[in-house]
Amino acid sequence: MASTDYTVLTPERVSLEYGIAGIGSRGGAVLVDMLIQCAVLIVFTAALAGGTAAISTFLEGVSRGAGILILGVWVLAAFIIAAGYFMVFEIVWNGQTPGKRLLGLRVIRESGYPIRPVDSVVRNLVRVVDWLPIGYSVGVLVMLLNNRSRRLGDFAGGTLVVREGARRALSTLTPPSTSRDAPRGYTLSSADATLVRDFLVRREGMDPSARADLAQRLATALAQRYQLPVEAGSDPEPFLEQL
Repeated sequence: MASTDYTVLTPERVSLEYGIAGIGSRGGAVLVDMLIQCAVLIVFTAALAGGTAAISTFLEGVSRGAGILILGVWVLAAFIIAAGYFMVFEIVWNGQTPGKRLLGLRVIRESGYPIRPVDSVVRNLVRVVDWLPIGYSVGVLVMLLNNRSRRLGDFAGGTLVVREGARRALSTLTPPSTSRDAPRGYTLSSADATLVRDFLVRREGMDPSARADLAQRLATALAQRYQLPVEAGSDPEPFLEQL
């Protein structure tokens, strides 16, 4: 499906634009993730079967109760792999799983800020409903009925999936022209770090006057928030690169 643009105006009055991920790209990401999950489950099943066979040989058979316990362990592991996989990766990788990272997708909050752990837990618990009756039938139907391609889990968690597109790694950005060391004694919040990163990787496509205005406003707001010195009339972009 064709993706639409999604614009977020941050509290710093910086406008960030994202492309909404459609069903095709999200389906491809899920397929990659499911292949990884299946591989992990196969390895676990083989290990469990091998351990059960060894115990059975040692004890000359496995009782019915032990067999039920082993089956219960397998079912619990399958659930953890199915649900926990998405939660863990989205929390650790800031809204991405291996499949999403491969296809350049990321889960964010509707406000444009990074996803929180509680958001990931909620959206992935509702994934069970999106899967019904089979193959994400409910999820796909809901995605077709809204212009942001959100499934029920996204509505419940207040999230949406966006396309990051081609972007440079921060290590390839031009280093600051100033020789002084970067400011120390502070730590940017995850939201502010994402805001700075998004500006730096998107600035080359901006109108020069809009770029200069956004950089100045962003640098001023962050300098005040973290009590950092900014030289009056200086180029704010080296300051943002240092952050």
